[in-house]
Amino acid sequence: MGSNSCDCSTHHTGATTSVLLGIPSPSQAGADHYARDGLPALPHTVISSGVYRSAEDLPSPRTFADRPQLETNIQLLDLGDGAWCLNHALRQQQIYGGLILRNAYNDLQSGRLPDDAELTQSLLRYGFAAQPGLPVEAFHRSLMATEDAKAEVYPSFTLLRILLTDVCNLSCSYCKVIPNVLAPQAQPTSDDRLAEVVEFFFTHSEPGRPKIIHVTGGEPTLFFEQIRHIVDLKHRLERPGENCWIVLGTNATLIRATHAAFLAQHDIKCIVSMDGPEEIHDKLRRNHGGRGSWRMVDAGVRRLMDAGAEVSLSMVLGQHNLDHAEEVIGWFLDEYRPTGLGVNFMKPPTPGQADYDQLIDPDAYADRMYGVHKTFRDRGLFLELIYRKLAPFVEQRYRFHDCGAAGGTNLNVDAKGNVGPCKSFLVMDRLAMRTLDIDAYRSAVVSEWRKRSPIYYTHCDGCPARGMCGNGCAYDAMIHSGDEMAIDVRSCEYTQRFNRLFI
Repeated sequence: MGSNSCDCSTHHTGATTSVLLGIPSPSQAGADHYARDGLPALPHTVISSGVYRSAEDLPSPRTFADRPQLETNIQLLDLGDGAWCLNHALRQQQIYGGLILRNAYNDLQSGRLPDDAELTQSLLRYGFAAQPGLPVEAFHRSLMATEDAKAEVYPSFTLLRILLTDVCNLSCSYCKVIPNVLAPQAQPTSDDRLAEVVEFFFTHSEPGRPKIIHVTGGEPTLFFEQIRHIVDLKHRLERPGENCWIVLGTNATLIRATHAAFLAQHDIKCIVSMDGPEEIHDKLRRNHGGRGSWRMVDAGVRRLMDAGAEVSLSMVLGQHNLDHAEEVIGWFLDEYRPTGLGVNFMKPPTPGQADYDQLIDPDAYADRMYGVHKTFRDRGLFLELIYRKLAPFVEQRYRFHDCGAAGGTNLNVDAKGNVGPCKSFLVMDRLAMRTLDIDAYRSAVVSEWRKRSPIYYTHCDGCPARGMCGNGCAYDAMIHSGDEMAIDVRSCEYTQRFNRLFI
């Protein structure tokens, strides 16, 4: 029931502070386990919140035996011109209407039975209201109980990201990998370590679930023999009928005809980083001598295309190309006809650059991305971030996490051979493990990061976008607050904007 019709105030559920875990204050950044030593102690923006320990700690509002009540996480949104939307933020359901809908909401909020009996029955049927005497927070609590139960479930990997090397032949100004690497290695991940990690990945994954081995870096094509080795390992270890494919993230500047032929032969999907035509791309994506890289990237892409390899493009949206996004994307589609296009939200390159001057406003990003989606959807353009936000809204389901690491599906290995759930933390030697131990992996990170879901955060009470958010990126949260368990401020902002646009 994504949009039901019948003829923004916000309902807060409230919280009991005695059952909350406080998110660290700014003064704790860089101390204890909250952040790596050396991080700035004073973040740019902090959203303070409590975090419920479990479903048992969710408060139970008073119920009444003589009348129905609205469930928690319900908002009445003013759409203007006399139109209203009753939004269930967790069920991701909406009812649209006019004064009758608004009056019914106000009646239930005030403890009165609405005059429209048919509408009242619809509210009960679709979970906007609870029957007399029944708990109004029951659905919220059931989601928390579902996630609580996963604490004892072992991770089942669907993504192995291999950060093959700490070395890159380019020096892109917004790169958040190379500048953050502690003790960079000149050599790539060793053959033996790759074999151990790939086997660990398959051992702790379900044969029936699709999975990806994503080879990236640094620039992985600097060590093409290692790529050949990974392909051999995949063919040797995958199980009969298993749907596993290899993705290569590359700047394409080093691709030669022999490389392109190999990648095409083995059905390896190539994701090439390009921010636009030469005059835009070369503003921030240059080599170590300060010269633009576009001509070499373009040549590499064309070699891949000529060989029949599958090519997708990955574009980072920042101040350098925001105003030309639709024009650039149209040019991409006409010039290269990529099988996919990623349009990524630029993040601070390092913990000390939370105010990096190329970052863009979250609302502007959401508006631009939604505009791109509407402009190009008829051309078959798939924008992963738009889909990720739109899917819970369309499918009417709660999105537990925006981050695969929090869900226990991601495994990363770096050039040193360390493994961890998050590439951004791994390159900084945070959340990095040497031993391939699934129990340690689960207890060290996954069990805690499962609480990085909006259903546990008191800050998210009353937010219309609570069900489609997933609380963004732990790395971004750490950058802006000093704690990976905090709210991802910028994701919070652009997700709320997406939610408003979708409604």
